[in-house]
Amino acid sequence: AANRGHGRLQAERTARGYRDRRSVRALLCSVRSPPVGLMLLCAALPVGCAPPDPDPPTPDDPLALRVMTFNGGTTPGLAHDAAPDDGYTQAMADTADAQYENSLSWNPAEAALTSFLAEHRPDLVVFQEIFWDGWCEDVAIDATLDFVCRDDAADRPLQVQRLLGPDYQTACAPGQPDNCAGVRRAFGAFADCADEHCQEGMFGLAPPSGCSNGARVSSARVETVDGRALTLVNVHGTSGFAAEDRACRADQFRQVFEDRGDGEPAANGATNLVLGDLNTDPFLVPGEASSVVWSSFVGEGLPYHYVSSTAEDGGPPTYNGGLRIDHIASDDIVGAGCFVAGESAGVPPVIDATYWDHRPVVCDAVWPAD
Repeated sequence: AANRGHGRLQAERTARGYRDRRSVRALLCSVRSPPVGLMLLCAALPVGCAPPDPDPPTPDDPLALRVMTFNGGTTPGLAHDAAPDDGYTQAMADTADAQYENSLSWNPAEAALTSFLAEHRPDLVVFQEIFWDGWCEDVAIDATLDFVCRDDAADRPLQVQRLLGPDYQTACAPGQPDNCAGVRRAFGAFADCADEHCQEGMFGLAPPSGCSNGARVSSARVETVDGRALTLVNVHGTSGFAAEDRACRADQFRQVFEDRGDGEPAANGATNLVLGDLNTDPFLVPGEASSVVWSSFVGEGLPYHYVSSTAEDGGPPTYNGGLRIDHIASDDIVGAGCFVAGESAGVPPVIDATYWDHRPVVCDAVWPAD
């Protein structure tokens, strides 16, 4: 259950029930081993005619939540033409590479991820390398390809909004419009975003060294419906293992925990949730320069602990080749069971096709009482 995330803590039954403003009937029926009188009361309450909900929880109560990170990009470096025919070819992958930034651009993949998100309903989610629809202006659209720009229109919601739907508020990083986040409205909202979507609603800076452009480390303050606040940090480390790539990732991780470039770390809240694609495996290559920086802050006895795994095993692979490069960490929130789609036992992939090189990491977690 710890790896598959199918068992939720009893705390979630109460906290999530109040947070979702479910009916009294649902809350009463969730009580374990209820007395006979409670069972009769539960049965007597019709599903659609429940009394008003009780007061929502306060920061004095533990809060259950579900969090997720996923790099939705693709690559031409997979066996796209291998049998069986899944509809996505090497020629299509080459087009995605040349014109679509290797971001989430195949409509069937977008539809599959939309269904996955609707099924698992994370309260907080971050993405890397999804598609920003503004790029369609520079794409030579081939109407024979089932790609996102084929259906581009001025009034169409952005991909991050299509993926999550109206139950979420969304925001993206400055200078990195494909790195975005969402908050389920029943859970909370971005403190500095008053709209349904804020394109640069997350805050971030390029590393002081100037080794990468835009905010590959971005953050936003999230205020929950029960009065708490956390800083959500979306990390997208630079890829590659050349010396300059390793040094740049190390700079980006210092932005997370030390100084993002304005004297404050990106993780600057009383409670912080740091998650994303590190582009390094701190468990497989602990001596790599950026792994050293990351692991000086995250691990047993350190300011941050892993939510998505233990500090010893790193959890299931999150990337092709068995690598564990996508992680979730916090200084306060604790894990209560996670899964990696397509890798954890009994959990199918998001789509039955050779398309993604990353896998979504989904964790149930508990935010302890203040």
